[in-house]
Amino acid sequence: MISRIKNYFTQLYRINLPIISHEKLVWKDLKKMLIEANWRHGVFENDKYAEVYFEISDGELSTYYYMIYDGYFHCRVKILEHFDSELTTDLFVLATHFNNLLNNGVVLVHVKNNYIEYHQKRDLLIPYLYRSEIYGQLIRHYETSKDIFQAFRRLEREREAPAIIIADLLNKLNQDKKTES
Repeated sequence: MISRIKNYFTQLYRINLPIISHEKLVWKDLKKMLIEANWRHGVFENDKYAEVYFEISDGELSTYYYMIYDGYFHCRVKILEHFDSELTTDLFVLATHFNNLLNNGVVLVHVKNNYIEYHQKRDLLIPYLYRSEIYGQLIRHYETSKDIFQAFRRLEREREAPAIIIADLLNKLNQDKKTES
């Protein structure tokens, strides 16, 4: 009960601060959360971003970038650091399938720089008012990125058709939901 009252007054205080303070406070909350979670990370104060290293697949680490700018909290990760240009059309098709399915975020194919990333952004108001949403967004971004990574890896290595990859992923997700129920 006391915790809920404290959270209410914190939210009331924060809502009355000028908008310019929102980015500063969310940045402060993000850094605090990273320290409390004890994740391997680096913080870059001048550019207002943090790098966190997570395992995207068995034995494969990837760098996740968390940034605050333009009134949004951004989460980014490179899904493929480099791709075979022969696969460009299939990569765009697979990215489009994901973008049609994703509620939050977008899969981007950067042809000029030859990489694929998953980028998610959220208006600062939610993590500003609810600090626990910072952790929640990081976890949702991470869990989704693992599925996206596996799908693009399958396309890259097995040359499987994008429609089949998405169909298999949707079946897996439906079975996971049934198992949880």
